[in-house]
Amino acid sequence: MLKTITIKLILALLMSAPAALAGEQTPLRHFAEFSTWNSIKISPDGKHLAGIVDTDSGLGGSKLMVMDAGSMENLHEITITGSGYIGSFVWANNERLMAWQAIKSGIQEAPFSTGNIIAVNIDGTKKRWIYGAGSQKTFQKIQRFSSRVSASVAHLLPEDDRHVLMEVSTWGSKDGAYTRLVKLNIYNGRERSLGSSPIKNASLVVDSDGDLRFAVGSDIDDEQSWKLFQRQGDNWKQLSRTDQYKGMVWPLTFTSDETAIYILDNIDTDTSALYQYDIETGKKALIYKHPYVDIEPGAVEFDVIKGSSDTKGVVAGVWVKPDYKTYIPLSEESEYNSLLQALQSQFPEHVVEITSETSDKDLDRELAVVTVWSDKLPGMYLLLDKTNKKLSRIRQVHSYINSAQMRPMEPYKITVRDGKTIYGYLTQPEGEGPFPLIMHPHGGPYGVRDAWGYNPEVQMLASRGYAVLQVNFRGSGGYGKDFEYAAFKQWAGEMQDDLTDSVQWAIDAGIAEAGRVCIYGASYGGYSALMSAVKEPDLYACTAGYVGVYDLELMAKKGDIQRRDEGLEYIREAICDSPASCKAGSPITYLDRIKADVMIIHGKDDQRVPFAHAEVLRDELEKRNIPYEWLAKAKEGHGFLNVDNRVELYAKLIAFFDKNIGS
Repeated sequence: MLKTITIKLILALLMSAPAALAGEQTPLRHFAEFSTWNSIKISPDGKHLAGIVDTDSGLGGSKLMVMDAGSMENLHEITITGSGYIGSFVWANNERLMAWQAIKSGIQEAPFSTGNIIAVNIDGTKKRWIYGAGSQKTFQKIQRFSSRVSASVAHLLPEDDRHVLMEVSTWGSKDGAYTRLVKLNIYNGRERSLGSSPIKNASLVVDSDGDLRFAVGSDIDDEQSWKLFQRQGDNWKQLSRTDQYKGMVWPLTFTSDETAIYILDNIDTDTSALYQYDIETGKKALIYKHPYVDIEPGAVEFDVIKGSSDTKGVVAGVWVKPDYKTYIPLSEESEYNSLLQALQSQFPEHVVEITSETSDKDLDRELAVVTVWSDKLPGMYLLLDKTNKKLSRIRQVHSYINSAQMRPMEPYKITVRDGKTIYGYLTQPEGEGPFPLIMHPHGGPYGVRDAWGYNPEVQMLASRGYAVLQVNFRGSGGYGKDFEYAAFKQWAGEMQDDLTDSVQWAIDAGIAEAGRVCIYGASYGGYSALMSAVKEPDLYACTAGYVGVYDLELMAKKGDIQRRDEGLEYIREAICDSPASCKAGSPITYLDRIKADVMIIHGKDDQRVPFAHAEVLRDELEKRNIPYEWLAKAKEGHGFLNVDNRVELYAKLIAFFDKNIGS
């Protein structure tokens, strides 16, 4: 058991930050800034830490920092020169790191990692491109691939300090490509192909020795059916096929004897459940299923039971998100569970996760990086000495957010007009209600959900006196395939009704009051903001759409989704399938009904929802002499990344809401 006094000292540090004076508002700029520290990981031998740092509090200058694990001092700063920057990294061995170049794209709200990878020693020496198309003059260019290649580590090969296994796929081509498994030299970039997937765009699964065993994915050449394959010699055997939208099986890792594999599966159930799949018989045994939320990939924890014959891990537990993110222990023998529960008990109202651990054998000290976060705390990285039962602070995720000034996010269940239960989160400002309310629908919409945790926009609005309601309306992810897929072609229907009923719930509960409600969202949330305002003209005093979709006919013609055949098919299946149905589902069709004040926000370089959507809405409003507020920014895509632009956005939003519903 960890020493309580040690943990309580850390907890006091968690709750402190470079604070504003008592009663002083957090500046908008601090909400607009991005995290200072991300992805801190311990080296296999525990001597060093590495993490991604951005001292400018923006996106576009991230560096890789190597630290001494004893003193926590910064030792070496590693950068990628030019227009790229560090997006992610792994410890390849104790002396060498692999880092992925990130770039900004109008498709993404945040930069994304490419297939361009550098490897570098921890002291900054022997830095070179080992995969992709490097651009630094001091590096050898590798022209055989480009940023359109996705490359991820399939196995670190801990017994081989010079190589890793990489899973490589070309996502930029129109019809996809076959995924390859390659053995990559982390010092010179040489590679050797070890096999490829049986279908395009598949994911590969290797065993503990790095042997290719399974492939899984959606087959674009067979009506997007979901398929699972087993490797047999040089050939592939198909184990299962499921029609699109009827469920999928996702392999995780093998049992100790490798006669079975743990899988996530929602073919026979509505929600994704954890099973043990017998490779020889094809039978599966249920391990855990939550009654109404999915188990997500990456949410299963494994542990080695010391003193047993199992040397490769058993299921320790799973993380689920019914309201708060919650850990469900599934093994009474797991030391991981005992440790996690001891940590969690000392950090009430926080989520505690062990995110990386030392892995070398026969260490004097076993160390782990622990992340602690909540709805009011963006995050704190701690170093846990498991041998000596001590915790020490590494870095805070966001340097300028004082959690004592943030407001709690509370989960709610809401029963809507047809009796269905939907789930949402309410963040209320300080004081007594009723409060002016902002309905804040998420983007996506399918497969995406709002979750409990720190949200800078929500906290920004609450800090200025607004209650914020986030609702996982029909179509949201995480609540089973029926909840998601039943909302196909319901953009203007049940999905909006869920928002309407949720606002009415807040009014009936005394949280908000009629006449003092606005709606604000981004992407699909921007669509909802306008569609709700035309569908329920007396409910909303104002509507703000951020990189929003306003014309479904235009969506079917412009943007990045319809550039691929499956993208066009997705639009026809999930959104609208004819010019008439697209027009009927478009909020610009009903602008004559609108009573709410309108604000339009868009990036001119947006590829996902082109700037033309904002222009069409503006032109249609002007035809009707309907006033609107306008904020458009060059060199911005699907969400603003420039911190100054984000500050301006927040300031104008607050002024817009103040004018209409007042705080």
